[in-house]
Amino acid sequence: MKIKLLRTVSLGTLGVYWLGIFIGTHIPMGVRGLGRINDKVLHFGAYAGLAFLLAAALSTLRVRHGTLLLPLVVAAVYGCVDELSQMAVPGRQAEVADWAADVFGAGVGVFAFALLAIALAKFFSSTCTVPRETVPESVG
Repeated sequence: MKIKLLRTVSLGTLGVYWLGIFIGTHIPMGVRGLGRINDKVLHFGAYAGLAFLLAAALSTLRVRHGTLLLPLVVAAVYGCVDELSQMAVPGRQAEVADWAADVFGAGVGVFAFALLAIALAKFFSSTCTVPRETVPESVG
């Protein structure tokens, strides 16, 4: 896949996902029908996904430093802003425990991205070998 297409897809996916988080966290509490799901699990999962997608998008932008730290920081800061902005929504309040679940989830998301990146790099480096007959004799 060409890098430009990969960049477009990863940034588009990140944008849609992030918008979904914003909308989902700013719906008044009485409207949602999530049943008995622990909201800390939702926070953890949402921010794991956000940090994973942030890391993936950054990897397509050729960011050399902070590819793994920057998504964690951005997700943590956004989680704080998101929690504080929920105070203006009826039936919602800011909770430190929610923000902690956001940060922990973001850490796991970045870790998952790092593991996937390492696995893919190993896979492609071991499967993408140049056939011996294509190497000039002066090199081989």
